[in-house]
Amino acid sequence: MSRFWFVVLSLVLFVVGLVIVFGSVTWGSQAANAYLRSQGGGMDGSQFMVIFQEYIQIYRWTGSIVSIIGGLALIKAINVK
Repeated sequence: MSRFWFVVLSLVLFVVGLVIVFGSVTWGSQAANAYLRSQGGGMDGSQFMVIFQEYIQIYRWTGSIVSIIGGLALIKAINVK
């Protein structure tokens, strides 16, 4: 793979990771609401909050990992001559 495409791919991964992190609350809320609907629409409030927070954490971790991989690859691509 040429250096240019490696830089582009790294930058895309970094940006996608940031988008996932910044969208984690919205997407976590949508996922928790979909889970609530799949369970028939009734659930204890504290149980729903745990599910809601965990869905947000899943998106945050995923976005962070993707962003870190992309960022480190971008740093490596820029430093390699």
